[in-house]
Amino acid sequence: MEIIKNPKFNFIGKRRIMYIFSSVIIIWGMITFGIRGKKNFGVDFIGGDLIQVEFKRSVDVAEIREGIRKLGIGDFTVQSLGEVGNEFIIKSSPGTSGKILEFFKKQYGSKSFTVKGKSIVSPSMSITLRQKALIAFLCGIVGILFYLTVRFEFRFAVGATLAVFHDLLFVISILALTGKQINASVIAALLTIAGYSVNDTVVIFDRIRENIRKTRSDNYEEIFNRSINETLSRTILTVLTTLFVVLCLFFFGGESLHLFSFSLLTGFIIGTYSSIFIAASVIIDWHKVKPYKFKL
Repeated sequence: MEIIKNPKFNFIGKRRIMYIFSSVIIIWGMITFGIRGKKNFGVDFIGGDLIQVEFKRSVDVAEIREGIRKLGIGDFTVQSLGEVGNEFIIKSSPGTSGKILEFFKKQYGSKSFTVKGKSIVSPSMSITLRQKALIAFLCGIVGILFYLTVRFEFRFAVGATLAVFHDLLFVISILALTGKQINASVIAALLTIAGYSVNDTVVIFDRIRENIRKTRSDNYEEIFNRSINETLSRTILTVLTTLFVVLCLFFFGGESLHLFSFSLLTGFIIGTYSSIFIAASVIIDWHKVKPYKFKL
């Protein structure tokens, strides 16, 4: 199925404009990230307060989330326990449990609930989570480099890997610029985005390899551009069907999936953009600096 019949867009020719666009967003986002400091991270990473509250009647979890959000205390999670709907575990930023309990007293009355447990999430847990997330990411990048080097060539592997780094930095920049915090669900989203971006890039690389073998031409800029155009309909269909699911999660998945779906939504769009404008363009510019005959 072709959405665009015989497209002839000059994607490679526009690469410098896209380099500038990506650089502006990423640099702006990273500066904002640095200024925000610890505010970039949620409870999973910096520790915080944990309280377990039992109400004497059933309370809607969405109502609790909305009330806590209005307090402006930063990152928090609300987990419902059991089937009755009157017991909850709430994790929030350090030193904020008092504000939450005070809100419950004003909203529901001081005798309408019981605090069954109150503790502090140890910051040492955050260090462990950061280390595991970093190790998982590095292992994934090494795996991507090895797989694409074996399947294509080293330059293709580097192009795809740089595109992945671009996507993750772009998503983190958007999170920083929109004032959202990074938690465990965002890490899961980032790893998903990396896989999606590589898969999208591999499809384009496959077509590039086919066209190089067919033509045996050294005009790689023309071959790369034609290959991107030939796979454009497939790329658009893939991202549209994926975004449809993610948009459903974003609008109907509830508060617990909001940050995860927002990260995926941003990442899938940027992953498609980088597959078209970044991954192949990096290889072309490398070839211009240091010419190389591909032996795909």
